[in-house]
Amino acid sequence: MTEPSKGRAASGFSESDAVELLAGLPPEKVRAVHALLRERGRLSERCRRVIETTSDALVITDRDRVIAFANPAAHALFGFPGNELVGKRVADIVPAEVHEDIAERESAALAGMPQQYETVVRRADGECRAVAVSTAPLREGGDGGITGVVASLRDITSERLASDAVARSEARYQRLVETAPDAIFTVDMEGRLTSVNRTFEEALGRGRDEVVGTPFAELLDGSQRAIVVQLLADTAAGNRSQAEVRYRDRRGELCTGAVTATPVVEDGEIRGCLGIVRDVTGERRLADQLLQREKLAAVGQLVSGVAHELNNPLAGVLAFAQLLETAPGSEEEQREAVRAIHKEAKRAAKIVANLLLFARDRDPERTRTDLNAVLVDALELRRYVLRTQQVEVVTEFDPALPAVWADPFQLQQVVLNFITNAEYALKGVEREKRVTLRTWFANDRVCASVADNGIGIDTEVIDRVFNPFFTTKEVGEGTGLGLSISHGIIRQHGGHIGVESAVGQGATFTIDLPLSPLAAAKPESATAGVRRGSASGNFLIVDDEPSIRRALVRYLVREGHAVDTAASGEEALVQMAGKRYDAILLDLRMPDTAGQRVFERLRSEDPEHAARVVFATGDAEGDGVREFLRDAERPFVSKPFMLPSVVRLLCDVAAYRININERSSARRMKVTNG
Repeated sequence: MTEPSKGRAASGFSESDAVELLAGLPPEKVRAVHALLRERGRLSERCRRVIETTSDALVITDRDRVIAFANPAAHALFGFPGNELVGKRVADIVPAEVHEDIAERESAALAGMPQQYETVVRRADGECRAVAVSTAPLREGGDGGITGVVASLRDITSERLASDAVARSEARYQRLVETAPDAIFTVDMEGRLTSVNRTFEEALGRGRDEVVGTPFAELLDGSQRAIVVQLLADTAAGNRSQAEVRYRDRRGELCTGAVTATPVVEDGEIRGCLGIVRDVTGERRLADQLLQREKLAAVGQLVSGVAHELNNPLAGVLAFAQLLETAPGSEEEQREAVRAIHKEAKRAAKIVANLLLFARDRDPERTRTDLNAVLVDALELRRYVLRTQQVEVVTEFDPALPAVWADPFQLQQVVLNFITNAEYALKGVEREKRVTLRTWFANDRVCASVADNGIGIDTEVIDRVFNPFFTTKEVGEGTGLGLSISHGIIRQHGGHIGVESAVGQGATFTIDLPLSPLAAAKPESATAGVRRGSASGNFLIVDDEPSIRRALVRYLVREGHAVDTAASGEEALVQMAGKRYDAILLDLRMPDTAGQRVFERLRSEDPEHAARVVFATGDAEGDGVREFLRDAERPFVSKPFMLPSVVRLLCDVAAYRININERSSARRMKVTNG
């Protein structure tokens, strides 16, 4: 379409035609026509000003899609100088990739259908701008035929950039939320879930379509709902809150999550809550394990402190029981009573020793180990509990079982784990309860097992019982580390550990270990080569316990030896300064001067007496004691002790069978409880 000729009215006739027409009219009619023409002129001027001053670009194209008119805003949008935009085809001012779409839009407008859409145009300098377009058909002539298209274009490049930036930010936020290692969720003011991320879905094993709309509290352990109610109440009050909750994961295992809840504020009002849940199950179990280790360390310190006090009276009871048992003229009934006292005192001493060694933190030390003895020692620690729970204990040990090369205390820990697991499995069992301990030798492997007839282990979880932190026990009943630690101990020893079980039919835990490299050699007796000296000796007994001194004096005198006693370290030093002794039994712990200090003074001032010392202690594995005994290179006896063993050792020292210079034989010599 072309611009109308100057001086020609919209109807198509000239001003001269209008003057000729008006000449025949009455004056008042002429004045009315002139007024109408002036009004139309003012309206046309207003329209022109609107078109020229509007911020939107206005473009008229003819049916051939050639630009016939463009306002100043259109020239500014496209960047063409002067009136160069007029006469250009639409295809010349848009990128090639939108040609087809715009052609379809133009065709629709020419067909009488207005269009609204967004597209891209290209300026004269080649820069592309995003525009919002509204088009309508242009109708002219008396018949109202469509002669072209009127288009309004608004530059939305800045808005599009801002919108794209927002979209990218939202996409980035969405990716962060979806890939976050923590579970993230939102709830409304009623506590119903409104959104969850992928980690949340994976943690529970449920899709978001399934959980959205569900109260958050219903997804947790039943006991946690009060915590959630308080958490949401605090958040609704505008506070940032934290709590720990328990929930079941996709495998049905109970987990612990640390929840941080923050208010969601929209239009100045709290509309809900944003929550982040971090799985702290492993951390809490590690903390529990650390606490347990601290408790064990405290128990070790406590036992270490009382062991001396407890072992001293036990040593006295055992010593006098041995005296009475071997006293001439005693009736058989009295001997039987004394034997019972002796037996029970030895049992009590064994329990104290096992508790002390098990509770103490010590470095692993492998030696030739009797697996039968390990099982017996571990069983003694739990025998009373098993008896009070009416659990029958069955032992089937191979008496000819070869030795293994192992740390006996680590193996004891493994067996104790098996026994305590058996105890737990037997809780609530109505039928006869039984725990069976077996040892056997097969295929050059030394084997042991602990079996129970309890509830058994589900086949779905039996493959995970040795995994760290896995437990089938209730919360607070276990850390899930016992069996994993046992698995590590057995593997370090070159062995294998396994379990067989069926629900309702109990469980059997089995270990097998390689033979000791010295298995073919016969173990040397603790007192091998030590026999009673043929001559009488002159001995000094240094101990602060009167019962121990009296019992040893009676026994040694009965055996034909001369004996002096000292109740303290200082008293012993005074006596040794004025008299020579063949052997000295020196208690390591005494109120005034410890045995260690007495020995150090002897070694520097009286080395001959120092070479004749035999130590006595109720805690040979105590802090600093073990190292001292190793460095001193002197033999020692553990309280409570057997009187014949002590006498044989004193006689051997007196006869120079153990000398301070003979380090190889004296370094690790120890007399046990018989």
